[in-house]
Amino acid sequence: MGRSIYCVVTAAGSGTRLGNPEPKALVKLAGSPLLHHALRALEPLQGLAGVVITAPQDYLETFAQVAQGAALSYPWKVIAGGTTRQNSVYQGLQGLLSFDRGAGQVTADDPEAIVLIHDAARALTPLQQFQRVCAAVASGCPAVVPATELVDTVREVAGESFTRQEVEITPAGATPDRAHLRCVQTPQGFAGNVIFAAHQQGHEEDQAGDGALDDAMLVARLGYQQYFVAGSRQALKITYPLDLQLATWLAQNPNRE
Repeated sequence: MGRSIYCVVTAAGSGTRLGNPEPKALVKLAGSPLLHHALRALEPLQGLAGVVITAPQDYLETFAQVAQGAALSYPWKVIAGGTTRQNSVYQGLQGLLSFDRGAGQVTADDPEAIVLIHDAARALTPLQQFQRVCAAVASGCPAVVPATELVDTVREVAGESFTRQEVEITPAGATPDRAHLRCVQTPQGFAGNVIFAAHQQGHEEDQAGDGALDDAMLVARLGYQQYFVAGSRQALKITYPLDLQLATWLAQNPNRE
């Protein structure tokens, strides 16, 4: 591919829904923190020039210790994330800009750089998924999102919920054609100049940083087309205890694509 790849790994989220008082990225999966698995998954990616990990302010040293323990061959740094995911990614991108040039510094107007935004909670994302995203960006796609087909039928909500006999009930609306719907995952990949411009605009428009659900939505606001590549069931987002149980089984029984 021949192009430098950079990655922001967002890991500043809480572990509340997993029943853990510490940040989610420190929750153990098969004996190691989720962050360890997420960082090791990037290790074989050719062309990786630098990784920024966003962490809660009070856990910067702990996260650095996890990264050191992962014995990574690529340059990395840990910085404080923001109060929202969008703000954390913005801070992560600024961290990429401040890498020493010897570590492969990227510039905000570089159209040749490939920038990945990845979620540490998708700790078991297979290498092939990173490669597919990078290949699509390298082919000229400005914004690339891995996605999977929906398994369940999806219904819209037609009104506010109410309670009857202690049961919460919600009116159902239309049924979208799931053939035209996808579940999106990470890493999302972008041409460097595109993602920096998108997050700069998002940061300026909304200092709270809560105006977009993901990075591709910010890019779409600039008028760029988004593209899908195949995602993987293995790249599940570990949010609830049942997710962690499934991820533990997957880690102990590797699924090769």
